[in-house]
Amino acid sequence: MTTSPQDVEVVAGAQVHAGPQAPPLAGFFASDFAPLVYAAVRACVGEPRAGHLLEGVGDRVGIVLGSHSFDTASLELSVEHVNKGRVSPILFYQVVPTAILGHIARDYRLTGPMSCVAVTGDARAEVLELARLLLADASAEWVLGITVEMDPDPAKAFARADLVRSGHRPADGGAS
Repeated sequence: MTTSPQDVEVVAGAQVHAGPQAPPLAGFFASDFAPLVYAAVRACVGEPRAGHLLEGVGDRVGIVLGSHSFDTASLELSVEHVNKGRVSPILFYQVVPTAILGHIARDYRLTGPMSCVAVTGDARAEVLELARLLLADASAEWVLGITVEMDPDPAKAFARADLVRSGHRPADGGAS
C-alpha cells in the first residue's frame, strides 16, 4: 500500500495491455476498450463471482474513469458506417465508457458515484485527484480509479485500475 501526496492510499492496483490476452466481454464487440477496462478492474480487485476486495462495501465504492481519447476504435467504426450510409443502433461509441462502468457496477454490486472524465495531463494523477475529492466530501469511502488509453498498436493500449481510500485513517487505525 502506498500513499500519494494528496493523502490517497492506493490499496491495490493493476495494469493490463490490449491484445489476445484480454478476454472478450459480452455486449462489447467493436473494440478492446471495454474488455480492457474490465480486465484491469478484475486484475486489481479480483473476480466478481469469487472473493474480491470490494465484497460487502459496494454501497461505499465510487468509480472514476479517465482517458485522453476514450474508445477511438468504436468511434472510427461508427464514422465509417455513417459515411457508407449505414447507421448501427448498437454502435453508439459515446456510451461505451459509461456502459462498461455499469457492467462493472452490476457485477461487483457497486452503487456509489460514477464519473467518466476526459483528462488533459497525467491521466492517473487526474483520476486520483478526482478520487481524493470523492473521498474528501464523503461521497465514497473507497474509489476505483481507472485510466485507459487506446492505441492502434495493442502493445501500447492499456488500462490501469487503482483501488484507493483516504490516506487519513482513524486514530485507532481501524478500516471503515
